[in-house]
Amino acid sequence: MRGFVRVFWFGLLALWMAAPPIRPGLAQEGGRLRSAPPVLPDAGDDIAIVADSRGVVFSVVDERGRIVSNLREQDFEIYEDGRRQTIDLFRTGNDLPLMLAVLIDVSDSQASLLPAEKRAVDVFFDAFFRSGKDYGALLTFSGEVRLANGLSGHLKSLKTALGRIEREQRFRDEDNATPSLGTALYDALDITARETLDGRTARRVIGGSGTRRAIRRAICVLTDGRDTASQLPPERVATNLRRRGIVVYALGMGDRFRFGDVDRDALEQLCAATGGRAFFPTDEADLERSFKRIVDDLSGQYIALYRPTGPPGTARQRTVEVRPRDRRLRVFSQTEYTAD
Repeated sequence: MRGFVRVFWFGLLALWMAAPPIRPGLAQEGGRLRSAPPVLPDAGDDIAIVADSRGVVFSVVDERGRIVSNLREQDFEIYEDGRRQTIDLFRTGNDLPLMLAVLIDVSDSQASLLPAEKRAVDVFFDAFFRSGKDYGALLTFSGEVRLANGLSGHLKSLKTALGRIEREQRFRDEDNATPSLGTALYDALDITARETLDGRTARRVIGGSGTRRAIRRAICVLTDGRDTASQLPPERVATNLRRRGIVVYALGMGDRFRFGDVDRDALEQLCAATGGRAFFPTDEADLERSFKRIVDDLSGQYIALYRPTGPPGTARQRTVEVRPRDRRLRVFSQTEYTAD
């Protein structure tokens, strides 16, 4: 019996050694080698984007600006530099990690609202944050941007930083006058996108030229929408946000008795240009409901993975377009990237 077992295993070994080798990343079909399709993760796993693949996260709205979250792969086409691409993986984005920066206006016009805003943001963190999966950052602005808590996967540190935020305190002279620093909303959004959601820590989380993680990125800004000090124009900021695939949501509130109404048009235009939405809550309960709608909207995003079919070459800018087959729909996504 033992001799039979030894002969059996030696036979298997001989068959294995005689078989032609299969190189990693290739599969056999009819005696020929072909490129193997990318390994797809389980539904609960993060999505890894290998070096020769690209991932695009996008949101879709209808003619009335409402998020559309029930679409399928066949409802879209992806083009890179004008060439149609084959979609290898399509999934709703709620499975993906979320990288979100909360940006709070602490200028004089927001002073009376700050306590209610902080309470609502605290509830918002509890609603969206999944420990070990999502990342948050907390910033404040008036004439300048201040980092209250950098990009972190620790909910406790974000909440601790939130509790320490106070209204801006300005120097007053003997005549009780203050230097006019203004409010730089658009500069603050641009800095948040560049330095926080596309900065060193964010790039380390996402990964480099090898395997990268697919991730959603968004900014939630609480402000009255009035900008008096930005160096950058709104159109350029919106373009930069779209280029990075960062969605902006705004919660427009202000002290209308001392500083006038909220600039609704400015906030609506900014959010619409990036695929987000603007909300204008009337009280603290309405503010919390608005945050809940933001969570629902972010859950309705999509991700598509594809392997670019364009010619290889040195690093250069490439354009990406996600086209819905239903032309009544509008897609918001990253519009370009630099090829490795």
